[in-house]
Amino acid sequence: MFVHIVSFEIKEGEEHTFVEMQKFEELVEGKPAGLDHFHIFKDRNDASRFFLVEYWKDKESKDELEKSTEHQHFHELRKLAIEQKYDSYECDVIV
Repeated sequence: MFVHIVSFEIKEGEEHTFVEMQKFEELVEGKPAGLDHFHIFKDRNDASRFFLVEYWKDKESKDELEKSTEHQHFHELRKLAIEQKYDSYECDVIV
């Protein structure tokens, strides 16, 4: 199993939009592509910072989805809610 973790700063007032867009994308595009499950976390110390944690069947599945025209279009739409993308981590699940 492969884990992809990304942190974002969300524009003020766009928190709900970001979460709903992300949930929709994960279920409609991600699940069929090999996404096992995901979580969206909100930072307790910074109300505008969110973390997206995705658990994939493998890295290749995630990479294949990210190449698709539909997913790239989603990224363009999601930019309307995102102030800044911070860190991104790729991990293999050990336990």
